[in-house]
Amino acid sequence: TPWTELRMYEDLESFDNVKGVMDAILEEYNVEHKVMNLVLFVDALAHVVRLHRVIRMPRGNALLVGVGGSGKPSLTKLAT
Repeated sequence: TPWTELRMYEDLESFDNVKGVMDAILEEYNVEHKVMNLVLFVDALAHVVRLHRVIRMPRGNALLVGVGGSGKPSLTKLAT
C-alpha cells in the first residue's frame, strides 16, 4: 500500500522552490491528463502542501470548504 512505503521529506526552504516543484508536477499532470490551467500563488501553494501532507497520512482525509470555482478539486488533484 502507498502508506507503508518509506517517505523522505526534504525542506525546500522557500515557496519559490516549492513553486518550481509544483509547476513541474502540474506540467507532468497536463501531459498525462486533461489540461488544468492553474495559477499557483502563495496561498494556493500553502493549500496544496497541506493537502498533500494530509492525504499521505494513513486514513488521511480533509473537508475542503470554500466558494464554488475556487479550485478545490484541482488543488486536490495536484496534491495527490
